[in-house]
Amino acid sequence: MQKISTILFLFVLISCTPKRYEPQTADDFDKILERGELRVITIESAISYYTSGEDQMGFDYDLAQNFADYIDLPLKIIVAASVEELKQLLLNGEADFAAYQMSCNQQTREMFNTADVMFMSNMVLVQPKDNQRVTDVTELVGKDVFVQNNSKYLRRLQHLNEEIGGGINICYAPDTLTIDQIMYEVSKREIPLTIADNDVAELGRKFFKNLDCSVAVGLSQAKSWLVRKNAPQLTDTLDAWYHSIENSRFFKRMESTYFNKNSYYNDNFTINIPKGSVSPYDSVFKAVAGVVGWDWRLLAAVAWNESRFNPDAVSSAGALGVMQIMPRTGQKFGLNDSTFFEPNENITASAKLFSNLDKMFNFVDNKEERIKFVLAAYNAGQGHIFDAIALAKKYGANPEIWNNNVEKYLMLKSEHEYYSDEACKLGYFRASHTIRYVGDVQRSFDKYMGVKN
Repeated sequence: MQKISTILFLFVLISCTPKRYEPQTADDFDKILERGELRVITIESAISYYTSGEDQMGFDYDLAQNFADYIDLPLKIIVAASVEELKQLLLNGEADFAAYQMSCNQQTREMFNTADVMFMSNMVLVQPKDNQRVTDVTELVGKDVFVQNNSKYLRRLQHLNEEIGGGINICYAPDTLTIDQIMYEVSKREIPLTIADNDVAELGRKFFKNLDCSVAVGLSQAKSWLVRKNAPQLTDTLDAWYHSIENSRFFKRMESTYFNKNSYYNDNFTINIPKGSVSPYDSVFKAVAGVVGWDWRLLAAVAWNESRFNPDAVSSAGALGVMQIMPRTGQKFGLNDSTFFEPNENITASAKLFSNLDKMFNFVDNKEERIKFVLAAYNAGQGHIFDAIALAKKYGANPEIWNNNVEKYLMLKSEHEYYSDEACKLGYFRASHTIRYVGDVQRSFDKYMGVKN
């Protein structure tokens, strides 16, 4: 009995101990130059990073791209699902620095170098603008305030609760929601209250007109980009670059572009998604998922990344509807001028197309790997993917593995040595969008897996 009690005590002790992060690599600026690629990690948000059509956008993203140009290296963006994942991947050496504005608290400074890419903000209460509006933090007693678990907002709310003597009902928002999405839920009155950085809240308020963010819940604090402790050269180079541009017209233009009213909200919040649903078309995705043999939420993830569930979407390349099907392809799978923009028909045609592509790549035995090939072909056309497979075979990579194998040779199709190779039938291809697309769909699918089947 004593032995069992000891084991239980150790389990509780371990589970209550803060997560430790240990750096696994010592790549500094000289190693990055030798590698020939800058790897930057961030998190999707209206300010930091998002995609709009084929474009990558965001204040932090544009600054990171400017730094990559400054050191004359191509930029690779890695999107983390959470702050915890961002920290771990950065310390594991899978990214060189974080282009995401993290609180410069004591714990952060102990774990990382904080670059001079630094901004000041304070946290505010985000609430609907109505007669029940909270005007002072003491009025939060007895009220539900939603924040994500393990977030800086949770820590601030816990401290505030102590400061006013307790009584705030601290509730947890779903981990699948970003702070922008949580504010959207507040604007719809699905969530009563949350807290956010004032710059984030002010940007959201410009789109969600019924939000109020006038009540401060904390003092102004610094936020900065993060670098591993064992990369002082990179930190110094980042600082030198930032001081060279912080008063430039470029920097002021970026502030105006992203902090006044950016395209993230138009892209992400113009379609109403019912509470507890992934999309407005869950029933359609469920009905047709069997055509291709996929989880219905994967089809929904494709639709989100293709059109943000907008049935009237038309891309610059001419792709149409929820699933962004090209006209000639859609006609092959039963669409016509009157049905391209009908969600049911558009989604059904895409499921048939996915089934067709799945058969083309059936030599890839692993289903999870085959899905990556199919997604890439849906975005780029199967011909370019078969070119990359042929190049992978020729140069000794695994033709049935996507990451770092076929994906690598698809990217190399933009270089003359490879697109002119006799194994390559379709020639030049710029693959960055397709590679990002495959990753984006998979990340969306991972989020949707939290929704009941």
